[in-house]
Amino acid sequence: MSYKNIFLNSKDPAKSSYLWNAFAAMLFALQSAFMLIIITRTNGLDDAGIFSIAYAVASLMSFIGEFGVRKYQVSDVREIHKFTDYFTFKVISCIAMIIACALYALYGLFINGYSMTKFLVVITICFIKLMDTFVEVFHGRFQQKGRLDVGAKCDIYRVILGISACIVSLVVTHDLLLSCVIWAAAVLFAMLTSTIAVSPEFCETKIKSSIGALRHIFIECLPIFIGSFLLIYVGNAPKYAIDTIMDDESQACYGFIFMPVFVISLLANFILNPILVDLSKAWADKDYKTFNSRIKRQALIIFGLTLLAIAVALTIGCPVLGMLYNTDLSAYKLELSILMVGGGMLAIANFITVIVTVIRYQRYLLVGYILVAVAAASLSGIFVSKSGLTGAAVLYTSLMSMLGISFTVIFLIARRKAIKERASE
Repeated sequence: MSYKNIFLNSKDPAKSSYLWNAFAAMLFALQSAFMLIIITRTNGLDDAGIFSIAYAVASLMSFIGEFGVRKYQVSDVREIHKFTDYFTFKVISCIAMIIACALYALYGLFINGYSMTKFLVVITICFIKLMDTFVEVFHGRFQQKGRLDVGAKCDIYRVILGISACIVSLVVTHDLLLSCVIWAAAVLFAMLTSTIAVSPEFCETKIKSSIGALRHIFIECLPIFIGSFLLIYVGNAPKYAIDTIMDDESQACYGFIFMPVFVISLLANFILNPILVDLSKAWADKDYKTFNSRIKRQALIIFGLTLLAIAVALTIGCPVLGMLYNTDLSAYKLELSILMVGGGMLAIANFITVIVTVIRYQRYLLVGYILVAVAAASLSGIFVSKSGLTGAAVLYTSLMSMLGISFTVIFLIARRKAIKERASE
């Protein structure tokens, strides 16, 4: 049996997609937290702080490479564009990501006082994120063809191989930069032997498109990209302020209590990703009853997960995190609880971004993104300089709440307008 069949074989792809997607999403959610645990125990808080800001920067830059195309591509159920159009666009956006990563790292080196090691760690983590971003165009195609499980299996293989190689190197050498380079090499090998190897079964990998098609994808996805980029900027604004005002040890401690924030969104996405195609079909078929019921169910799931996260934060959150990271975090119970509320609002904002994209009114979200980004840029330094990590937590939750509430209002208005326009067609 060919090794490619490990990724392709499935008795019931529709059912197995839920399981594989959940497992893959969990690994992505935990890999940064897990690496912080290992780095803290092998190298100390300073290296953990360097990794935390490097991962935050790489996550921000990955949105340039993604450009909001994955969800648009998957929801293109009528296949208005060919795969080669999406692939060509992905190559261009990834080149833009490389340029942006280089510019940011050079800014850190010459303006922000980064050491050469910190500069190179940022570059290396950005390269790892570049590969994660590049494979999205293939995994979007797999999902279009009803094989979300194939992309999820490739993700699992790539993440496990990459972090395993990095952990072994950290334990043996205690060298953060060398270990990150080995991580990147392992991820590259995994990408070539999984996603790239199975892609011919689903699509033609060729840079071939028209200017018109690329322009249309750009115009349609630009609002998604700007929104997603600003969202991750807003979410990481406290980290950038800490990087400027405080030290790497403070960055590490904030990173420890911040990690659970994304768990709410990622757990919610376990359920959302597999139903995204069905949600798009319901809207395309004007089946508003199914469309609305799916939205209500997802909103209730997010609400329930947020309440659970807050309860955990108030009880065992800090002791468990402190044990994992081998650091006393008992003084940060309030900050952790505040961040969990922000995590719930982030999940709402992400969810609404998806459904507004499905109804093709994503441009309406730009107003909310821009206003909140301006608030983040204006207030980050003030909050962190006056109140330290408490100020960072309050700032984050305030910004996410502004996004969640404004997006909800925008979605309700856009849905009503879209339904009226379709009724008059």
